[in-house]
Amino acid sequence: MVKPYMIPAYAVLVKSGGWALEPTGAEGEKVVPESYRVPVAEYLAAQETAA
Repeated sequence: MVKPYMIPAYAVLVKSGGWALEPTGAEGEKVVPESYRVPVAEYLAAQETAA
C-alpha cells in the first residue's frame, strides 16, 4: 500500500543521494521500497520538468 505522503519523503532521500531508487547490489545500500519506485520516479521527473 502506497502512502501518498511518503512519496516526497523518499524523493528527498533519493535526490540527496542517501537512498537509491533501484538496487545496485552495493552492500549496505538503502533502497526505496519496490511499491514506491515508480511513484517516486514520477514525482522526481515532475520536479525536473517544473524547474
